[in-house]
Amino acid sequence: MSDPDAALVPLFKTYAMPNPAKSAKEGRPIFDDMEVVEIRAPGTRNYTVQPAHVRSHWAIDPYTGGQIEVTYAQRFRKQYEQFREHATQTKSGTPLDQVAFLTEARRAELRAFNIYTVEALALVEGTELKNLGYAGRDLKNQAIDYLAECKKNAPNTQLQAELEALRARNSLLEEDFKALQVAKEKRGAEAEFDDMTNEQLRDYIEAKTGQPVQGQPVRRTLVRAAMDLKPSRAA
Repeated sequence: MSDPDAALVPLFKTYAMPNPAKSAKEGRPIFDDMEVVEIRAPGTRNYTVQPAHVRSHWAIDPYTGGQIEVTYAQRFRKQYEQFREHATQTKSGTPLDQVAFLTEARRAELRAFNIYTVEALALVEGTELKNLGYAGRDLKNQAIDYLAECKKNAPNTQLQAELEALRARNSLLEEDFKALQVAKEKRGAEAEFDDMTNEQLRDYIEAKTGQPVQGQPVRRTLVRAAMDLKPSRAA
């Protein structure tokens, strides 16, 4: 496996850690907040807890060639940033509820073993695979087949998505064009009354209806009323 962390589920939290030195000095319980990460491996209910800012491992600096320390917060950067922003910590992959070969009961069982995605199920090996029971191998193989089939069909899926996006864009353009035409026609009809004063508009409406205009309507209202009285609209 190219990325050993691909199947892990890291969850950052803040633990209240007792501070014996401060507690002894103040004569009362003193706690310090400590950022930690709970690391869960698929196929087991167990997990480890590590301070977020201690060394997880050494890595090679691509610029100097020397060794550099990588903390757990740096190792699981995306989830740590989500934790700091008080956002839901997510893991990339296809959620179990997106595939039809799993029942809801089976999904619940897999989540109990810290398996939340199809990709994680496909990567389960060894003891963790045995923990899934007699059907574990079959489930793993179905996950592998599902991922392979999706990858095989990816070009067609992408093409279909592009076609749908194009159709949606064309539909919006057609709607915009129709709206523009309606606005243009409306403006053309209103232009007939541009040279008329409000008083002339009132006289026009009164002449067409035989009734005086009540109140003091704004010009837009007068124009709309005059447009409704044009012979072409009445026809």
